[in-house]
Amino acid sequence: MPTFTPTQGRYLAYIHSYTNLHGYPPSEAEIATAMCVAPPSVNQMIKNLERRGLVSRQPGVPRSVHVLIPEDEIPSWRRGGVVTAPAKSQRSRSDDRAEPASPPVNLYVFDVYLLGGPLSDKFAGKVISRMIEIRGDQTLHDLHVAIFNAYDRWDDHLYEFQLGRRPHDPNGPNYGIPSGKRRKRKTGDARMTSLDALELKPHRVFGYWFDFGDDWFHQVQLERIETAIPTVSYPRVIRRKGKSPPQYE
Repeated sequence: MPTFTPTQGRYLAYIHSYTNLHGYPPSEAEIATAMCVAPPSVNQMIKNLERRGLVSRQPGVPRSVHVLIPEDEIPSWRRGGVVTAPAKSQRSRSDDRAEPASPPVNLYVFDVYLLGGPLSDKFAGKVISRMIEIRGDQTLHDLHVAIFNAYDRWDDHLYEFQLGRRPHDPNGPNYGIPSGKRRKRKTGDARMTSLDALELKPHRVFGYWFDFGDDWFHQVQLERIETAIPTVSYPRVIRRKGKSPPQYE
């Protein structure tokens, strides 16, 4: 039986599920969107899977990656993740009837505007935003990662979501990665705080501060709350306005 890590299993599951649905393999860009990572990370993972004999591909040929392991050993792709049961085609109809329906999950649609940072004159005065969908059972840290990737950044730093009375209210409540140097009385752990726990309402606006030094400031606005689609991987970017400024000039 082939062995692979949970992360490798997610890639295998997505590639297999996408190919079954569309009749052809996904592009690396589509895999990157599903996994919420940068395209170079996908390219490295595909090469790693190929070296382990888990997939095959034709270098330089788009949409050529194929999963090589038996179908009944491929994890099943579900709502943003993998379950370790065999692929659906290998399960009996009685198993499907016995599987309980998943309860509805909230889907938050945020518009994230770049307000300021170490911008060159090329980006001065331009509207730059990213619209992101994220599930209510995901965390503020997941939202941070989504924003980080949506703005094509590559060097991670500390961050803080500021949910006080106004955007970028330093008096909190604020959420980030608590540390001894920056710990505040009203600072919560973004890794442990789900979107649902914040009880946000549509049109709520708050701040997101990335990199305490270069100081990238963003305004986050909740456009609406919908119901998440079970077969879609979140978070995901659904709209980009303006080019991403380089993280470092």
